[in-house]
Amino acid sequence: MPDAATPPHDRSFPPTAWTLLLTARDPVTAKQAREDVCKAYWRPVCSYLQSLGLEAGHAEDLTQNILAHFCNDGWIENVDRANGRLRHFFKATARNALANHFRDAKRQKRGGESMALSLDELTNVATPQSEAADDECFDQHWAWTVFERAVNELAETYARRGKGELFTALKPALISPDDMQSYAQIGSQFGVGESQISIEVHRLRRRMAERLRAEVAGTLDPGATSAEIDAEMRYLVQALAHERRH
Repeated sequence: MPDAATPPHDRSFPPTAWTLLLTARDPVTAKQAREDVCKAYWRPVCSYLQSLGLEAGHAEDLTQNILAHFCNDGWIENVDRANGRLRHFFKATARNALANHFRDAKRQKRGGESMALSLDELTNVATPQSEAADDECFDQHWAWTVFERAVNELAETYARRGKGELFTALKPALISPDDMQSYAQIGSQFGVGESQISIEVHRLRRRMAERLRAEVAGTLDPGATSAEIDAEMRYLVQALAHERRH
């Protein structure tokens, strides 16, 4: 039975890794959910650490450590359920991990031990250019990850219906409409008229909006309201738009 706290119009969303993670009581289900979350959101965390000053290789290693702890050490108990955004959780976790990494590196240097980071890298970490800019970078990568997950799941849905080639032809309508073939050209490939392709594009965009909303909802607390989901969607869309302008 759905949680009474979940708004009726949000109950149709399929459970995502994050919602399963927050609600799963079965250890096997919870472990799989943690692994799914880590696999999906590895890139935003790694890119964020690089924006804070870490060289790519060290950022990858630290990201791996963060997510390994997340998968194995029960960090989920530290999530603030009143503000249960997966985006906020990983952003704060990455900053804390980097601070600990920097502290340990300085401690090793004082003790005369070999350092994993160069002095230049330590200087960059100690004085990041702008916290706001770093956060913006994380949110842009995060938004793209959420968007790509929604696109990929939509592609799988079309493939299961035997319409994978149609999805490939129409996909630019979701990402870069200027690069899309004309409706007439696409229609000729599938033996239908322009009006039918127009209908298919409309359906695709509607399904994408539904899938994206479900994906965004899945990064929030299971009890998130429609207004909270809408607010997160608007924020991520703005982050995507900002990245495309630069």
